Formats: sequence, C-alpha cells, structure tokens
Amino acid sequence: MHARTLLIVAAAGAIAATAQAQVVINEIYENPPGGGAAFDDRYEYIELYGLPGLDLTGYALVLLKGGSDLDDDGIPGPRPADFDPGDEVPEIDEAFSLDGLTLGANGLLVIYNNNGAPGLPSFLPPFFSSETNFATFAQTHIPSVDTVGRLNNDGSSTYMLVRRRPHHQIVAGQSVYGPGYAWRKDVNPDVNFDGVADFGFETPVNYPQFPIPAAMQLAPYQMVDEIAWSHRGGQEYVRTRQNEITDTPGYNPDALSRLYYLAENPQIGHRFNSSGELRFTRQADEEWVQGTITTVNPRFNYNPTQVKGPTDPEGPLYDGTCNPDTNPACLPNPNGTLRFQDINLDGFQLTPGTMNDAPSLGLEQFRWVRGDFNFDGVVDAQDLAIIQAHLGRNLDETTLCLDADGNPVTNPFTSETYDCFVFEGRSFQAMLAMLNMDQTDGPGGTNSPVVTQADVDAVIDIVGNPCPFDITGPALDGIPDGVVSVADLNFYLSLWLNSDASADLTGPALDGIPDGIVTVADLNFYLNGWLNNQGACN
Repeated sequence: MHARTLLIVAAAGAIAATAQAQVVINEIYENPPGGGAAFDDRYEYIELYGLPGLDLTGYALVLLKGGSDLDDDGIPGPRPADFDPGDEVPEIDEAFSLDGLTLGANGLLVIYNNNGAPGLPSFLPPFFSSETNFATFAQTHIPSVDTVGRLNNDGSSTYMLVRRRPHHQIVAGQSVYGPGYAWRKDVNPDVNFDGVADFGFETPVNYPQFPIPAAMQLAPYQMVDEIAWSHRGGQEYVRTRQNEITDTPGYNPDALSRLYYLAENPQIGHRFNSSGELRFTRQADEEWVQGTITTVNPRFNYNPTQVKGPTDPEGPLYDGTCNPDTNPACLPNPNGTLRFQDINLDGFQLTPGTMNDAPSLGLEQFRWVRGDFNFDGVVDAQDLAIIQAHLGRNLDETTLCLDADGNPVTNPFTSETYDCFVFEGRSFQAMLAMLNMDQTDGPGGTNSPVVTQADVDAVIDIVGNPCPFDITGPALDGIPDGVVSVADLNFYLSLWLNSDASADLTGPALDGIPDGIVTVADLNFYLNGWLNNQGACN
C-alpha cells in the first residue's frame, strides 16, 4: 500500500475558524485592452471557485504590486517611463473583504469593477450564470485612506486569498480592524524590498525619489491561495516560487484562467530562464492559461500570438539546443526528451461567472472531488490514509515562523518570535476538505473545528477500505485484513530502513523530494497513522 499526503507548511496567524470548505482564485482580468472608465471600470474582475454555498466571512482578496527594479540592484526603480510616479515601489493596490459573501450554487463568486462614470455600468453581469454570486469592488473595499479604484496594470502582480491577518478579528460576522491593521489599499507591504511581506520591524530601503514609509505588520498571515507573475523586475509575494508564472515572453499578462489544480509540479514541460538555463516549467505554468486579450468585443479573447498555458504532454520533442519559445527556427528533434509546446489554446476565452471550460478544444477545468485530499481526481485508500493521519487536527494550528535559512523569524528590537499557521495553500485546501466531510459532527450539529471520526467514516463510505495502515495482510502476519498490528509497523520499518521505494508515502507535495526517495517525513507519516489506527479498523 502506498499512501500520500500533502505538505504541511509553516505560515501565519491566530483566531477562531468560521467556515471549512475549499476555495481558490479561478480567473483574473487585470488589464482589459482600452482604458479608464470605458473598459477597465467595466471589464475588470476576479473570480473565485469552491464549494457551493461556502461562507467567506473572514477571508480577503488582495492584489499586491511588486513595483519594478530595472537595474536589478535590490532597490525600487528607476521608474519605467510608462509607470505613474510611485508605481515602481511595492504597494497593496486593492484589498477586498469577503465578509457576508458566499460562493454561488455553481461554486463561483465574481468580484468586479463597477466604478465607471454614471451611465457606464459594468459589461459583465449579463455574462454571469444565474447560479453565480457576485459583488462589486466598491461593495467589498476594505476601508483605507483611499477610495476603491482600478487594478493597477504596471509592475509585478501577486493575487492572494488570505484568511488570518494581524490586528483583524471577526465579531458578530463582521471584520473589526484594530490599530496597526495593514491589509488595505496603499500600504507598502515590503519596505525593505526583499519579496517577503513585512512583519513590521523591517528597515526601509533608501529610495529618495519616493519616500518609503515605516514598515507595517502584514505577517504572519494565513495564505489560502496565490498566483503571481513578474514584470519589469518587480517582486512577487508567493510562499513558493512554484506559484509564480514564468512563461510570459515579451508581455505583461492581461488575464489568467485556471485550468488545473495540481498537488505538485508534474514536470512535463521545459523552459529557458532569463540566464539561458534549461528548467522545468513551474507548477503555475501547468495550471493556468495566461496572456494578452484582443480588442474584439466582448473583450474576452486571448491573443493567439501572446497566450501561454499548460504543456501538451503529447507535444513534439526538442533536444534543448535552442529555444522554440523565442526562436521560430528551432525545430523538433525526434531524439529529444524535452517538451515546450502548450496545449492547443486557439480561440480560448475568458469566461466571467462560468467555469473555464473550452469544449471546442476538448478542455475542461478541474472540479473539486469530495474526499480527494491529494488532488488527483479520485478518492481512494491514499485519501483515507491522509485523513486518518489528520484525526484531531484543526485549521488554526501554528508553528514557529522560520526564515529562508530555517532560523526563527525574530524581531531585532524586541527579540520577539512569531507563530505561523501550519496549513496554507494546498495543505489548507486539503484540511478544509477533510473538515467538511461531515458538516454535522460538532456540538449541536455544527461542523466540528477538528477532523473527527465522522469525517473519516464519510471517506470510508466512499472508499470502502477502513485500514490503509494494514500493509501486511494475513499472508505475512497471519492476522485477518482490517487489523493494524505491530507486524504492520515492523514490516514498514524494514521497508524504510532498506530505502525501499514503496516506503515513500509522502511524495513531493509533502517533502519536496521526487517520488521513490525515502525520507524521515515518510517514517513520521506512517508512525502517526499507525499510532492513531491500531486494532480493528472496522
């Protein structure tokens, strides 16, 4: 038996849970061709997808702009000629509270720009499905020193769905923003320009052309989902670079549409980085379609000459001696081993308020599958092993925040350390899915804030096998199927000590190590499951 789980990463926060179910960023329209009230104010939107009816109270949707650094000296600027003054410096461009909003019957929620002049309403609502919920930028704007505006088109972009934030709490279903709250428009999230959201003690860089204010506290926070791309040398603010788009040859994307949600990078595509070195495409490249949009009305058509998407697994092979993304003369080589060609995106469009399917191209966006905690599209013994290993766990668990070198993040002025959330990104989505298996397993029929046996039983009802940690069977231990015993532990230990590939239970999504390589993470995973599941499983 080969169990898999998801990476439990360190991250941010502290407060009580409100809702448990999956939700991710699904589509972004940042830069409609044209300008101002005529187009930006009438076409811009951000779309979320998740479990129908999910209450999003306590969540926020935020656009962090990373400025620019044309001379690559670690200091913002010099300002590109086409940037407005100050746009070369990082800032939170827009921040939207999702309090009181729910995902529609189709799992979709659209937050859209309706800031145009009187008589110029948004073009978007007629395109929304009747099952889609929606709200405007103005309705969801988090109070700030500035009014709600348009999505900034310049510099690097990071779109982030967050849950727990410093100096924020929910009281009677509404956000209360305490002194020092920073997740709001016009705050500089990165005063030392290092690509990491500030804890509040950082020293600002010296950039006289546009004074940098004192740091405010954005971290620790809980990241639910994120996507970013670079432009003009600016910063991105993702937890992992796998969530950065890399393939944007010669353009700044106008829009993105999510096709897939992957547990890990499938490593089927290749690219050349800015230094001319051959690399795998990143996970974000294999999940999203992104590119520029044409001026054909309605303005939802991706430009066929400036659009990128997931790699075609059956595409032509190349040998890596040239770059087919930039060199039209670079031809396939039947003896090659590298793939660069994307899936067919001819005619692919934005789909505001509906799923990002393209039936004419044979493309269908991913759908959440109840009980699928490793995001492979099926519910099986691996998913049962995952939820059994998480019995009693909750979404708000924290651990010590660590820096890039693995050392505790420490305030140099007070020696204070910080607690970050354990569950973020994919592990957040997996935990939400586990908590949501039985929504009546808490006091008075509420949803329990921890994973319960009732949640596990709901998976057993689907899978039919209550014993993924029974790995020996009667032929080896003389014990009937469905009983976890010391023999199972001893058998696993023998596999692990011999570095047997079948003892690799975690996979890259948990330990960042390729399949087939056995690590301490695998041992800890099995020990945790074995300790929680000894005896008869049925």
